Amino acid sequence: MSGICGIINFSKATLDAANLRKMAEAANHRGPDGIHYWIQEDAGMANLCLNITPESLTETQPLTGTEGEIVLTADARIDNRSELIRIFASEGFLLSRKPAEASDAELIAWAYRCWGPDCSKHLLGDFAFAIWDKRKKCLFAARDPMGMRPLYYRKNSGRFLFASEIKQILAVPGVSPAIYEPAVGTHLTGLFAPLDWSTYSGISQLPPAHSLVVDENEFRIRRYWDIDPFSRIEYRDDSQYVEHFLEIFKEAVRCRLRTYKPIGILLSGGLDSGSIASMAGWLLENEENSASPAVHAFCWAFHDLPQCDERHISSIIVNHFGFPETIVSADEHWPLKDYPQHGPDRDGPFIGSFQALLETSMDHARTNGVGVMMSGDRGDLSMGGAIWDYWELFRPGRIGKLSAAIRVYAEQTGLSTQSFFRRYLLRPLIARIWPPGYADTLRWSLRKLLGRGCLEAAEWIRPEFVKKVGLQQIYEHSVRNPGFRDQSRLFRYQHIFADLHMRGMVWSDRTNSRFGLGFADPWSDLRLVNFALAVPQHVLNRPGEHKRLTRKTMKGIMPEEARRMAQKISPEPLYISAITNKSRETVYSLIRGSQAAARGFIDEEKFLDQYEQFRRNGRGHPQFWWTLTLEMWLRLYWQ
Repeated sequence: MSGICGIINFSKATLDAANLRKMAEAANHRGPDGIHYWIQEDAGMANLCLNITPESLTETQPLTGTEGEIVLTADARIDNRSELIRIFASEGFLLSRKPAEASDAELIAWAYRCWGPDCSKHLLGDFAFAIWDKRKKCLFAARDPMGMRPLYYRKNSGRFLFASEIKQILAVPGVSPAIYEPAVGTHLTGLFAPLDWSTYSGISQLPPAHSLVVDENEFRIRRYWDIDPFSRIEYRDDSQYVEHFLEIFKEAVRCRLRTYKPIGILLSGGLDSGSIASMAGWLLENEENSASPAVHAFCWAFHDLPQCDERHISSIIVNHFGFPETIVSADEHWPLKDYPQHGPDRDGPFIGSFQALLETSMDHARTNGVGVMMSGDRGDLSMGGAIWDYWELFRPGRIGKLSAAIRVYAEQTGLSTQSFFRRYLLRPLIARIWPPGYADTLRWSLRKLLGRGCLEAAEWIRPEFVKKVGLQQIYEHSVRNPGFRDQSRLFRYQHIFADLHMRGMVWSDRTNSRFGLGFADPWSDLRLVNFALAVPQHVLNRPGEHKRLTRKTMKGIMPEEARRMAQKISPEPLYISAITNKSRETVYSLIRGSQAAARGFIDEEKFLDQYEQFRRNGRGHPQFWWTLTLEMWLRLYWQ
């Protein structure tokens, strides 16, 4: 993970090199291994270098094409290297050195030469890059489908700016920061859509799976990838699904082990991070050609809240593989501790509630020389979650399994048979008969009539602000369906690609980068996501058999005791304890004299009332944290 930025003057004005340097230095944490520049009369690019892969040690970016026709700057890890090298060889392209030694940036450059603006659809991995085509006088840029690497841009007055972080664009003279209120509204309500918005007027984000082309006369953005809703993977028995998934997951982890630096992992007692750590340990033990360094585990200790502690599970994995381990005390790093330290970044108000604990863990990782931090962020979304496909079981020979699943779910939730039928059988049936995408205006009219089509904004968010920025209309257009008729697959797709989680990937990338760390999540591998959306959903997950396919697949990879015990244990009690007690004075200081209230976004008294209810019963509204983070951001950067 590195950083990129650039300035293109289509007005043919001479580029001021000092402005490009200001852009790069505004995010110099992304370039611990140096910042390099390429500057021409009317165009300039910079690359903030973080060397992680062995191939990156011998490259210098920005990279100039072999014939000098293009210049590329990339923040990328390309995973289908062998496939690309084979294609390039068959096309008669000669790489600048031995194919196996080619850097990821070189592969992207050759992909552009081979396929032009269609190159991004042939790349697999985490990436954001920009290519200046000197002959065509146009800029091409793209971002990976899973949104793992960020890319922002600003276009006006014959000048185009792009960068990994918003603060880099704001560093350019003449760019005046202004709050984009519709984006503030989507943050407050937890919509976080659309993904091309930022909280700054005039600064946009290139959405995941999109590319752009800009020249003197034209600016266009297009989606270059989407899931195939008609792709199906169906086998006769579970063993075939296990074998297929094992192959994909093994490769997903292996690709993220391609580094010469120590690898860190935030290891909990859950199946997501436990599977990653176990697979990494297994690969390092069993693959003779593996040159990756050992995995270093970072585990959270909860002494005051023992119900949150997961070390009785994570320690089994640590001891089995002999991982170095660092214990991070969660009791000492609660939410909002030492505010404004661990507060929002200037780029935007989005941060997680356990920011202090995460940043402390990353600081330990940096001290231990870690280069890449792996996490299981998308594990629940890709392979778990409360996504049940009962219609798959409503077939001859499966009725017994359906009855058993209904009984388990009823016991767990207390849901009546009538409610169960309506939610999990009737609604999916309607979705198959009347799939999204057909007569959606009528659909929303009926939903509103039934009281299910309205945005649920917290009572303290001012109704006039909701109306002013059009949040109801944004909400109605935020649900996307690429063509699924199967509701369970649609739900899985919407979970994986939810705007909240896409914003979360950018936050994770940015947080790791501040500590000189790369960020990787094997559960965000596109091959794995394609698999998860193609198989019958009851294969992945059933009531009473949570993440059943993952658990089956980890047999023989994960230590057996850990495999059986692995479960999700929420650290939410630490959040509740902090907000209602330990950080009480900080919360009061943020609520009283609210900047968000002064700007007309919220009602201060109603927000204070909600907080008092939170303190009394320990249950906060889901939008409470997003209002707090907005308030922090306004006070830190807009007073």
